[in-house]
Amino acid sequence: MIHQKNGFYDYTRIDQKLCQLASAIETNVLAYINPQNLPEEKTKFFEYLGKNEPYNPVFSYIPRNPIYSYFTMSPTFNTYKLELKELLTEIGDDTLGLILEKKIIDLFDRMEMSRSVGTQNFTGNAESYYGGVDTATERFAQEFLSKSFEIEKMTMGFDEAKKNIELFLKKKRLHYKVNKKESAGSKFSVNIRTKEILINPNQTFSANSLQRLIAHEIEGHIYRYENGLKQPYKIFSRGLSKETLETEEGLAVYVEQQQGINIDSQLKEYSGRVHAISTAMKHSFYETFTELRKYFSDEDAFNITLRAKRGVYKQDEGGAFTKDALYLKGMLLVKEFLKERSVTELYYGRYATNDTPLVLDIAGLVKPKYLPEFVKSKKQ
Repeated sequence: MIHQKNGFYDYTRIDQKLCQLASAIETNVLAYINPQNLPEEKTKFFEYLGKNEPYNPVFSYIPRNPIYSYFTMSPTFNTYKLELKELLTEIGDDTLGLILEKKIIDLFDRMEMSRSVGTQNFTGNAESYYGGVDTATERFAQEFLSKSFEIEKMTMGFDEAKKNIELFLKKKRLHYKVNKKESAGSKFSVNIRTKEILINPNQTFSANSLQRLIAHEIEGHIYRYENGLKQPYKIFSRGLSKETLETEEGLAVYVEQQQGINIDSQLKEYSGRVHAISTAMKHSFYETFTELRKYFSDEDAFNITLRAKRGVYKQDEGGAFTKDALYLKGMLLVKEFLKERSVTELYYGRYATNDTPLVLDIAGLVKPKYLPEFVKSKKQ
């Protein structure tokens, strides 16, 4: 049944309902694909490596959220699908209706991917959601992998890093807490829902690497989220289509570069992630690791391989989690977009480059409050 208000679609109500569903459905897939038994399997892997014997880890994962059962669909899962289908019947074919439809389709795809972690369907669902590695991205990665860069000295611990981040947040009047959180995959991450910046206490930073992370996570991701909250529809803070993440990560890398931060070593790691995915799609964990050793230390090769193979059904077979290709793919995409458009156009909220014409067609948009310094200086 189509709900209309004064002759128009009741998009305020639909926006509220869709955001409620998104809050329930958008589980952090990384929480489910990071292996529970990683320390033990990593130790075993390197023990076998020391004996020049191949070993493919056998990963176990945390118990599933009932919504995303391994092999069955729970009643809750089906209820959410029915509610999303009902919302599809309540929107028009105008600009805002198309935007809301993109988000509904995104949630359908995300549910299928999350439900398939650790199963034979995971690689296909991950590739369907995040995309694979295209020719241009693979070419860029191959060219960059052959380069070598000076390794930065990491001397800054948690307390000093936290102090620097808090000073930046205070200057920008952003109310986020800085907390510790151990993670196998990253030094630094942001939970925009809880307004937390999470730092791995076991990691250290250089001044340059901390500056890069602030540019990426805060000026790239948090700024778009905060601007999205100020829009007439809250869906702008959640991400509109499944292509949003590609633009999110690509824009964040672009911001790092435009801020004059040296990110050569990071670009090499992103290139390694792309190459790892391409290799992992057809090869085992051990074979992927062996390929990555040509360009990285054993520790880095293991960690990059892990990122590509986590969540995959069996580690002795081909298959990959393709999300990590988005950093380079997104960077190239954003640069192409910005040949003719302004960076500011990407800061009204969280959406993909190809969503931008629809977004800018919405009446009542609030101009972005938060913009990176290089954008302000160029008055884009």
